[in-house]
Amino acid sequence: MSYEELSREELVEALKQFEKELEKAEEERDQKEDLAKKVKADFENYKKKEEERKEEWEVQAQQELAEELIEVLDNLERAILSAQEDSTVVQGVKMVSDQLYETLENRGLERIDAEGEEFDPTLHKAVDTEEGKHNQVLRQKRKGYMFDEQILREAEVVVGKKEE
Repeated sequence: MSYEELSREELVEALKQFEKELEKAEEERDQKEDLAKKVKADFENYKKKEEERKEEWEVQAQQELAEELIEVLDNLERAILSAQEDSTVVQGVKMVSDQLYETLENRGLERIDAEGEEFDPTLHKAVDTEEGKHNQVLRQKRKGYMFDEQILREAEVVVGKKEE
């Protein structure tokens, strides 16, 4: 049956039916578009969070490696200090120590210079006191280090106390 054979009332009814179906199809399309936008936004947020996590893991891994290599630096410095002569071997060990520190420094490691500074319990660990300028670091017994502005190890220091 063609539309030409329908009465005016039947055509109006058919048109109303088509309009309802069109509205329903438009609503479904809008819902699917909204869902697609939400899924896209969720995925973008997921990617962003994963990238942040990846960066945190990388920093943490570098920090852990730096913590382990600080011990190697300490041992190299002990070897240099304990050597009795200024031989080429001592100079070579010093060069290796300097190269290792420079490599770590380029990755974010920083020495905490304590000697002569005012004692700061967030940066320094007092291991002894001696007479001297009150609350001033007189000597550093063990170097301290920071990585990416986080303290890996406080500097172990001798702090001045008031003369009695």
